[in-house]
Amino acid sequence: METKYHYKPEELLRKIAPEEMGLEYTSVQRLEFAIELEGGRYLYSDEEELCLVCIEGQVDFECSGQKGTAVLKDMLYIPCKTSIKLKAGKNAVMMYYGAPSELDSRFVHIKFTDVNGDEKRYHIYGNKETGCLRHVWNFIDDTFNASRLLMGLCAGESGGWTAWPPHEHAKKREEVYVYFNMGDAFGIQCVYEDMKNPLVVAMVGNGDMVSVPRGYHPSTGCPAGGIFYIYCMVSKKTGNRAFMDLNIQSIYEGKFE
Repeated sequence: METKYHYKPEELLRKIAPEEMGLEYTSVQRLEFAIELEGGRYLYSDEEELCLVCIEGQVDFECSGQKGTAVLKDMLYIPCKTSIKLKAGKNAVMMYYGAPSELDSRFVHIKFTDVNGDEKRYHIYGNKETGCLRHVWNFIDDTFNASRLLMGLCAGESGGWTAWPPHEHAKKREEVYVYFNMGDAFGIQCVYEDMKNPLVVAMVGNGDMVSVPRGYHPSTGCPAGGIFYIYCMVSKKTGNRAFMDLNIQSIYEGKFE
């Protein structure tokens, strides 16, 4: 099986298995609602915990006795062995993320407006002077009752860098980035252990995905607009989900606090 680290939107319309992305645990799929499906679309989480992220339009849902509507930047957490019904009109898109779980948890609709208004979950890091000011919204953090998933959004300034200074998660976690809400802008995503022989240097735009099986993973957005993406980190050990447990690349350590 060929391993790829950079996928275009049309390649994500089927469920991508972890090994196809060089990963061990994370699965990903793009769910497009091009036409109204009579009765809606049903998903069953089986042995995975899932997170669905609305990246275009809006989607009505029904899960575990709860009904509602997910709008742009909202997330839905679905525990294992749970069914969800989704219904949407044209042009709605959700990203599906899955990871193995045996945790007895509950369904949660996580609204962007709630996270954005919570100083414990919305953070601004870096500074404009060094070109690395970025905004991070932690939707599923280590206080959330999940098994492996850590989920959120990150936005960089026009022409600025994110995931800076470069850091890596060693053997503890793997990661997937999906870029959206960027208009006509594009970004550059790097993934490397050795700067002279990078794993990925990719031009990314709306709907693209890059997997991070290992190594440092800084990115930058072009001056036409900043980079914007979903981060999905998956812990290789159940429950080991400390968000800031990371290793900064030694040559940049202490220079960009």
